[in-house]
Amino acid sequence: MANSANGSPTKEFFVEMLTRDIELNDAILDLLDNCLDGVVRSCSGKDKLQTADFYASYGANITISSTEFSITDNCGGIPRDTAENYAFRMGRVPTTRTDHPTIGIYGIGMKRAIFKIGKAARVFTQNSGKQYAVSIPVDWATDTSSWDFPIDERPKDNPLDTDGTKIDISELNPSIAELWSTDGNISSFVETLKKAIQESYSLIIQKGFTIKINNQVVTANPVELLVQKDVEKQGIRPYVFEGQYDDVSVKVAIGFYAPMASDDDIEEMNESKRSSYEAGITVVCNDRVVLYNDKTGLTGWGTNGVPNYHTQFIGIKGIVVFESTNPKALPMTTTKRGIDHSSAIYIAVKDKICEGLKMFTNYTNQWKGRNTQERAFSTIAQKVQYNDLFSKTAKEEYGVTPRKDIRGYGQTFRPNLPKPASEKPFRIIRYSKSVEDVKVLIGYFYGDKEETVSPSLIGEKCFDKVLEDAKK
Repeated sequence: MANSANGSPTKEFFVEMLTRDIELNDAILDLLDNCLDGVVRSCSGKDKLQTADFYASYGANITISSTEFSITDNCGGIPRDTAENYAFRMGRVPTTRTDHPTIGIYGIGMKRAIFKIGKAARVFTQNSGKQYAVSIPVDWATDTSSWDFPIDERPKDNPLDTDGTKIDISELNPSIAELWSTDGNISSFVETLKKAIQESYSLIIQKGFTIKINNQVVTANPVELLVQKDVEKQGIRPYVFEGQYDDVSVKVAIGFYAPMASDDDIEEMNESKRSSYEAGITVVCNDRVVLYNDKTGLTGWGTNGVPNYHTQFIGIKGIVVFESTNPKALPMTTTKRGIDHSSAIYIAVKDKICEGLKMFTNYTNQWKGRNTQERAFSTIAQKVQYNDLFSKTAKEEYGVTPRKDIRGYGQTFRPNLPKPASEKPFRIIRYSKSVEDVKVLIGYFYGDKEETVSPSLIGEKCFDKVLEDAKK
């Protein structure tokens, strides 16, 4: 008779709990994270993540079919001792410590992704020219014996000819098999996956990393802000902060990525002709986007004196970059698709985000109703990629003296934004009239120029004419 009770988990329960709360796209992004971690390991000793072409010559190819999923990369492969002791364990060993700026914390990403997609897999890898493969048998989760996975020495079917990794997942789970059951379904899924990758990996793609899905190259959505580079001229420049919190470095840039919304951009019921998709705050941890163009209280909107997001602020954009060789110190959730807003570092940095947002929401309010005059500043500013906003040359171009942060953690660059010449209060007048009546007035004032005259211009013209008559 045993003198203890069995408290070990079953594999099926563990796998079910591991995969239940993660979306399929996020699971696939975890596999891409592993590729990027391989690049960081391979580039050890370089100026990590800072160079504009850090990921050049590296890439990953994703292939999706009705029967299997595979991802192949040339990112250095998995070292043999890592595979034997860490990479395939369900969780990270407490003593495991990395000196590289990765985002893997808990050691579950690859396994969770594999089991989210299918029941069986082969992981081929080549590291420093040495090849091997790890197999996950189809009945592994139901087998009550060892939790280990067999390693094949120099497998004959290894498809790799360079240092890298290929993961083949088969025996698709029923829900995944249904999702990818037809070519049309696969095409639709690929489009949603491409968008998710663009949101999460645009910075990495800009630095040279190539991602393909079924031979379609995923392009970047660059993060850019408007900058008036001529220090002799007043103009649009970003709010910039750089700081250090223990072993985490932080960069913040808030500004305009496009001119502020015009009266024609904003219609009644708070709807906009321009899309709000590109507005908001993007948060990055070790080059991985964990919040994309967020417009909620998580990034300061509607808190600390910042107004709630409104289409009036459609031109405002920001980026917050956290970097550390200790991924546990980064303020992100376990899915890497959210922020730990209780993190002490994030709470401190959020104050800087709010400071920047207030500068540009206030600017928008000051110029409300005077869009034509304001565009003299915003339309001549140049778009600058986020990474270039923090260079020494860029800071000199701002023409702004930095101020040391009150906590002593870093420096803040606060731009002197243009102000309206007249302090006379303005009010926006907005109303709707029939299209036919508007066309009549366009003809009356401008002749046959319907395509080049905006309704707001007609409204302003009518007001000016009546005002002129009233003053007489």
